[in-house]
Amino acid sequence: MEAVKLQRSNIILLALLTIAVPLISYLTSNDFKTGVLILFAIFGLTLAVVCFNSAKMGFYITITTVMTIRFFERIYGQEVQVGLALDTMLFSAVLGTLLKKNRKTENPVNYFKEPLLLLLYLQFIYYFLEGFNPMAPGKDTLVVFMRILLRYLLFAILTTMVLKTKKDIYTFFKFWLGLSTVTAVYGCIQEWFGLPPWEMAYMLSTPEKMATTMIDGHLRVSSTMSDPAVYGIMMAATSVMLLILLSASARVISWGKKLLIFLSLLFHLMALGYSGTRTGYVMIPAGLFLFLLVNIHKRNTIIAAMLFTIIGGGILFGPFYGNATLNRVRTAFVGTQDASLNVREINRHSVQPFMYSHPFGGGLFTVGGEGTSYNPGHPLAGFPPDSGLVRIVLEMGWIMLIIVLVFHFIQMSTCIGNYFRFTDELDKLLAISGVSMVFAVVISMYAQETGGLMETAIFMNAMTGVIVKSKYL
Repeated sequence: MEAVKLQRSNIILLALLTIAVPLISYLTSNDFKTGVLILFAIFGLTLAVVCFNSAKMGFYITITTVMTIRFFERIYGQEVQVGLALDTMLFSAVLGTLLKKNRKTENPVNYFKEPLLLLLYLQFIYYFLEGFNPMAPGKDTLVVFMRILLRYLLFAILTTMVLKTKKDIYTFFKFWLGLSTVTAVYGCIQEWFGLPPWEMAYMLSTPEKMATTMIDGHLRVSSTMSDPAVYGIMMAATSVMLLILLSASARVISWGKKLLIFLSLLFHLMALGYSGTRTGYVMIPAGLFLFLLVNIHKRNTIIAAMLFTIIGGGILFGPFYGNATLNRVRTAFVGTQDASLNVREINRHSVQPFMYSHPFGGGLFTVGGEGTSYNPGHPLAGFPPDSGLVRIVLEMGWIMLIIVLVFHFIQMSTCIGNYFRFTDELDKLLAISGVSMVFAVVISMYAQETGGLMETAIFMNAMTGVIVKSKYL
């Protein structure tokens, strides 16, 4: 029966490709961009079929798409609406898993009793009710917003479905580190050799892109991701994990593998520096501080902390000032001298009365540029939140802020519980790496709008799925 299903899928894929070849050739001869769009559509439909037949393949395809689609977007020359493709792939993967008669049930997750998942459901319901907030007259954004939330909720659930064993979790982290290393290397190539012509043209296409990419005459790299800010956040989060893995004993991670981890770490740290994301510079010591608290009794941890302190001190106080990247790293730890940080603090204080008096916030898409586009005339329209947490409290109110913080607290407490429950050293290392990365990303939400970005959202929901599933292994 399985062979018949596989043969049927192959026939469908072959038929799609057979139709695509002449159709794309004809359309491209008349309009290149139309031909490319048709190619993407057929390719997306093919991926949906693949995801339906293999949820695990759909899981990894989704992660790869999110982390690399911007590279192909720049080649194409304009923004690609990737959201619909992701939704189709995720829905196909989840639906295909649920419809399988021989679906394995080892280590099943109770989706109606798990605290983290219940909080995700609560957030989903809260956001839906927020769509009827009388302060936000623009109701046409509710469908778009709920679709985005459903996408990330499905991805968290899909993670618990495809990671059935500890070996699956090991494979996930290996895949993540490999993919992240590729993006780190490409970011370094961008810095060393300059942007390719198509990426330079894309960056110069609008003043907004130019403003976020160029600082003090220095080009910030973004590799295959949306922008330099999210690229720096992801590089910092993965760097935390790589540093923690280096503290493993040689019995768990051999010296040869540690050498590869160290080389990957070098590329990640250089890529983080080239991204110019000061928040990312702070994330690394924040994540490692949590790791140090849990492992302060271990010799390797103390040695690593001492080396990190010496290297960090050399970067901050060393007698070299001609490097723009190192100078920007220093400014992340001397916040009182940074004018932009002072402006952000003034802005936040100016809206505190609104926060206190509106427990349900001002409504969806009412802050910043979205507020100007979807809810013009709103008191918050055009206000720059410059923080994921500030955006939450302004749009959804301090009630939602409490729910989000409780969610992250349970995330980290569950992960720490897993750490002390595990007996295998590698399992413990992955558990403490997970909580350290989550903590670092939560810290970044204070200074950057990181929570809603596609790359960080997929990462955080994947970590939620890993944390939940680890309880059952």
